[in-house]
Amino acid sequence: MTNKNYLKYPIKYAIMPISKQTGTYYGTSEKEREDGVIANIVSKCYVIGERKTYSSDGNTQINYEVVFLYNEVSDEHTNKFEETIPTFNFLSNCVNSIYVNQVFNTFSEAKNKAIYYNSNIIRREVLYSQSNYEAIKMEHQKILDKYEKIENMLEELNSDVEITITSTLEDLIDKVLQNPKEFYIKLADSLSVNEREYLKTLIKNKYCGNCLNGSCRVQNNEKIGLDEFGNIQGSECYGWNNYELIGRERVLSKNIL
Repeated sequence: MTNKNYLKYPIKYAIMPISKQTGTYYGTSEKEREDGVIANIVSKCYVIGERKTYSSDGNTQINYEVVFLYNEVSDEHTNKFEETIPTFNFLSNCVNSIYVNQVFNTFSEAKNKAIYYNSNIIRREVLYSQSNYEAIKMEHQKILDKYEKIENMLEELNSDVEITITSTLEDLIDKVLQNPKEFYIKLADSLSVNEREYLKTLIKNKYCGNCLNGSCRVQNNEKIGLDEFGNIQGSECYGWNNYELIGRERVLSKNIL
């Protein structure tokens, strides 16, 4: 492997999607090639940037711009991988990077996520195909077996490249920023019933539209508009529940429970 010690980018594990031609579709005048992800494998990568996006509900998502240490050569038949470094154009934009929604410190963490992504490929194929689940799973396993060998080969080739480990506090903050909703839900779940009920009384924006009580028996047409006191429906409902908002209130509240 080439000595790349002069590159100071953080090194992490990420999920590499393997895209191949999966079919064709009719374009404006002729059949067009249709590509799709057929497998996901784990590989070490350079992390060259981060991009934070905001959604309309106030949540944020961090995506990581990465360049894998080895990339697949554009060849449908050989499955050849070549050593890669980040390459930039005259506008300082990386031309061989992709964005991923998560990076990992260990192979096993990344592998668990890759297994999940690969199972989703099978589920989608079953949904859109007339074939049965077992037949599709067996056929897809052949593809996975081939690329798992490549995955192991890349791990061996990159064995001398050390992962950049962040500190415990930085890692925790990073995970919270990646999925704040999950963080708030887990925080609320760790509270006692009395603590959650108290925090509900502090939440100012309770209403039927953000209630997640699956046992609610109120008819949908009764959840619209104002109640008899002129308040938005659900603002005073005893059964209102939303663990994410309760967790947020726990972080914001200065009251000692």
